[in-house]
Amino acid sequence: MAGSPTDEKQVDLNKDEHLFEEEGATHAKEEPMTEEEKQRQMEEWKEELARVEGEITTLRQVLGSKVRYASELKRKMGITPFQELKHDFSEGLKSIQQSETFQKTNESLTNLQAKITGSTVYQKTNEKLHDINDKITHSTAYQKTSSAMKTASEKTNETVRNVASSVSKKIGDIRNSGTFKSMEEKVGGAYANVKAKVTGSKSEDSFESALQKDSEGNSAANGSQPTSLPEEKVPL
Repeated sequence: MAGSPTDEKQVDLNKDEHLFEEEGATHAKEEPMTEEEKQRQMEEWKEELARVEGEITTLRQVLGSKVRYASELKRKMGITPFQELKHDFSEGLKSIQQSETFQKTNESLTNLQAKITGSTVYQKTNEKLHDINDKITHSTAYQKTSSAMKTASEKTNETVRNVASSVSKKIGDIRNSGTFKSMEEKVGGAYANVKAKVTGSKSEDSFESALQKDSEGNSAANGSQPTSLPEEKVPL
């Protein structure tokens, strides 16, 4: 199976590099060149540089074409740029975690933690902290403070319940009192009479007129005469 053009170009580049190294070694052993030989050598190098730069341009074009073709294949497969970025990130993280440097650092940190927790200073400090905590929680001042806070909380809750119960009881007593019931009956009766007169009247009297009639009827029933305003004389 024949190799690809890219492989052939890679072989040519390798040959050119070896030739360049051999020529450099040969010229290093030779005697200093004349000015004409230097000029001819410079021209050869310019031609070689132009040829190499042309090959670099060709390789870049081939690489760009391959990249576009790979992107088209990924698009057909449903691989989005975000998925590709996520995959690259996961692979990079996995590579870091599997690297020798990361494993050595992790191992060093684990050993350092084990040394710290297993040290005498750490254990003594931990024991002292536990002893201080036990002394505080078992001290008389702490127990008194805790008991006082618990008692205050219970008293506050009890006071709130008593106030709520007292308010509810007072509202119930007010609603059950004779004064409240009498006032409620009067208001309800007046409203019922006014409503009956407004809805039952065939005239176009307003609500205020019906209310005035109801007041006049109540005054007549109580034996009092409605007060009439004096007529105002208009000068001619």
